[in-house]
Amino acid sequence: MKTNYFKIIAIFLAMGLFVVSSCKKPDPDSQSAEDDARGSFIMADAFALGNDNAGGGGGGKLDGCMAKEIIDAHTFKLNFTDGCEYRGHSRKGALIVAWEMGGEFGERAFNITVTFDEYYVDGIGVSGEIQTTFKGPYANPKIAVKSTNMVATFANGETIKWSSDKNFTIANFLEQTPNVVTMSGTASGTNRSGEDYTATYSDVKVDRICELGYPVSGTVTIESDKGTTVIDYGSGNCDNEITVTNGGVTVEVKL
Repeated sequence: MKTNYFKIIAIFLAMGLFVVSSCKKPDPDSQSAEDDARGSFIMADAFALGNDNAGGGGGGKLDGCMAKEIIDAHTFKLNFTDGCEYRGHSRKGALIVAWEMGGEFGERAFNITVTFDEYYVDGIGVSGEIQTTFKGPYANPKIAVKSTNMVATFANGETIKWSSDKNFTIANFLEQTPNVVTMSGTASGTNRSGEDYTATYSDVKVDRICELGYPVSGTVTIESDKGTTVIDYGSGNCDNEITVTNGGVTVEVKL
């Protein structure tokens, strides 16, 4: 979709990075939670960069240390100079983005595919493919985000490997009131410790009217060799209280 970068990136981060905070106690498998969140951020960041630059335009567009190179009518490359500080993160390499118009909405919405060319963000090498599909209607859009064979490689040689299939629904998108975003889907992969995990998101909702910024309802279930961990964001209240259940024990956690 052609929309504000910070709005989209905040949506993805809310669905991922709060899992890290919620798993610090009782901490049954914080590594899988942290790595799943890192994958969510990498996808969010790449999606936002690709989405914001889709829709034609000439080559050679410069934005600080980032340059947009047109490959053909529906493909472009975002090139970052080595050490580029762009939108709050250090980058180098390139994103390759193929795009098409999303249905009947013309240049207001795009379906995109993002791949990576020697790309690094915050010193982490990234490879794989991300596909997003706009499902409309434009006033209350649904966005399907699918990642395949994603790998994040750290400077010490550790890797996160994952694939995911998630669906986002945005309410109040064209209204002046804050958006309500609901996400469901799955991610599965191998964390930095070499352990397999699966994360299932069930109707995790972020209500942007809640100034705390945390999800207000829904659950995230993480399955791994360390058992099953269920993170419950509650039933709709705007607060920083959640519950974490593992091994039959439930504790309350304040984010």
